[in-house]
Amino acid sequence: MYKIRTIDVWDTLLRRDCHPECIKLATAQHLYLGWASQLKPEFCDGWTLYLARLDAELLLAEQSRMGGQDAEYEITKVMEQWICRVFSGSETTGLSEQLAEFEFSAEVARSYADHGILSFLRAHQAEKTMFLSDFYMRSEMLRRLLASKGLDELVTEGLSSCDVGFNKRSGQIFHHVHRLHAVKPDEHVHIGDNEWSDVSSPRALGINAIHYLPEPAHTERLMRERLFSSRDALFDHVRLECLDLTRDASEGLSSKHHAALNLGVQAAPLFIGFALWIAEQAITQKFDRLYFFTREGEFFYKVFSTLFPSNRWFGHDLPTADILAVSRLSTFASSMTHVSTQEMSRVWSLFKVQSISGLFVTLGLNIGEYSELLDTMDLKETDIISDPGRNPKICNLFKNPQFVKAVNNTLVCHSSLLKSYLNERGVQAGKKIGVIDIGWRGTIQDNIARLIPDSHFHGLYLGLRSLINTQSANVTKSAYGPDENISDERSTLFSNFAALELLCSSPKGSVMGYVTEEGCTTPRRQIDQNENAAYENFVESFQEGVLLAAKHWRLYLESYAVASQDLHTIAMQVWNTLRRTPGEELVEVYLRTPQQDVFGYGEIFKRSQYPSLSTIFLASILGARRHELIEYIRRVQWSEAIANAKDIGLFHRSVLLLVFRAANLFKVAGLKMKLTKRNKNV
Repeated sequence: MYKIRTIDVWDTLLRRDCHPECIKLATAQHLYLGWASQLKPEFCDGWTLYLARLDAELLLAEQSRMGGQDAEYEITKVMEQWICRVFSGSETTGLSEQLAEFEFSAEVARSYADHGILSFLRAHQAEKTMFLSDFYMRSEMLRRLLASKGLDELVTEGLSSCDVGFNKRSGQIFHHVHRLHAVKPDEHVHIGDNEWSDVSSPRALGINAIHYLPEPAHTERLMRERLFSSRDALFDHVRLECLDLTRDASEGLSSKHHAALNLGVQAAPLFIGFALWIAEQAITQKFDRLYFFTREGEFFYKVFSTLFPSNRWFGHDLPTADILAVSRLSTFASSMTHVSTQEMSRVWSLFKVQSISGLFVTLGLNIGEYSELLDTMDLKETDIISDPGRNPKICNLFKNPQFVKAVNNTLVCHSSLLKSYLNERGVQAGKKIGVIDIGWRGTIQDNIARLIPDSHFHGLYLGLRSLINTQSANVTKSAYGPDENISDERSTLFSNFAALELLCSSPKGSVMGYVTEEGCTTPRRQIDQNENAAYENFVESFQEGVLLAAKHWRLYLESYAVASQDLHTIAMQVWNTLRRTPGEELVEVYLRTPQQDVFGYGEIFKRSQYPSLSTIFLASILGARRHELIEYIRRVQWSEAIANAKDIGLFHRSVLLLVFRAANLFKVAGLKMKLTKRNKNV
């Protein structure tokens, strides 16, 4: 029996479910999320902070060598040096210890006891056992770590290289152990995984060194190192595992549901990246609450909850998140300060036409009660007015005392109900609130912000089109995907925005307004069975695929310290793939699902009712046919859907597709001319 037995810690007593550097990167993410506003501008993400941490370690290692010791350093000293490098002179008292404790907690979360070490040690008994590690955490931390894994009875004490400034690689720490415990090299057995530090180095000193390298565990370790070295390799690995899960989950499904589930799994990085970005923004901007807007937000909330079940991310608490049942219709009238065409311009700037029936729905009035008034205004319920803000009949309507009084009364009612609903959901004055929706101009956010001017509302969107309406002082907006407000170019990704809305939709219907029942204000929803048919036939399985993948991705996101920016490229590739090469199942459900158009035309638009060939050919000479064709193209936009449509003849489809592409080229040319003119005027 030996007098002393020393055992390496990492990959001997303990193993990690990730590469060791992931722990440092996680600490960098923790630092960035918690103190982003205090960092120097060049340290704009976790990766730049991680590299600065490595530089700090190199500096301390060199200082240790110059002092006659091995290249060792202790974690709190690393944190102090790191903070000095990256902070812009802010108060950081106690931060180094706080960061060290976070890193310790990350090690606890990512480590587990080696499965075979206890049985292996039985063949190498000794009077005394201690751990011996080349590591930057002191022995006190390592004891706590080993105790958290139930190994405190096996090793009650030990040494870390940073305790004494000597390591196993040089052999100096072995000499230190021999002096400290009065043992000779041949009375000492050491066990570890590293071929030099744990085997060759101690053997050169006469110590019986045993190489512990179980093949399955070592193979897993090499795989984890490969996954850390390349984000592409990591993401490909996770996607392949998700596809394996899909095969099991799709058993017994119809071909359409199987296609939808598979598409959801493959599209998951888009929504996962978006959810990660929401969490990062929530922490860095210190929101008091998060609200996911219906309808698409109900799906986003599911993804978010799947990824963050404990409501924490890299050691930081996420704000309370909830769903807010709102819509453009349920919030617009409530946000009007007075009855005028100027107030209506906030809608008309987005919709260039206005149906009279839709106008009354927007304002919360029953049009049947105003037939006589409409007659006096020479307006019909079925009228569709182009450029309504300049139309004399519309202008006269908004000057009519009867109409103004009726609208004022309903605005007061709607405003009171919406304020009551928002208050009951925790949307209150004096808060910094993050609101989440799919996009595209954030008008629901604008409406709510007008109602509660003392709170700040920051919109978090998948994509943002150019903002048209004047923005309130308490409104800011940003996007994970394309944002035309920070780019001079229009993104092609927006051409399939309606398909994305469909894929993210909810079966609970559109919010039409609010009612008070038993002292509580609740949303009043309108459920469309045609929309829900699309949900049941395709969308639900697509979303289940996204959630299935998100649950599996979650296992890797924190362990490999993945940030939303890491996923951004693949997320946008997913969006572009959905746009450019949609499957026939997606195209079919998109074209066959009617679009509710409360604003604008005030009708149900059917994308599968293609303009006839006669309409297309006569459009060049007949204004009515031309208008019909232009409106169809404007409302569908997605030419790739037409290209993949199966319920239209080949020649008919080819001609229609040619018109779509010509219209797109004309639109792009027009935008370039506007941009050139604008730049000349700057």
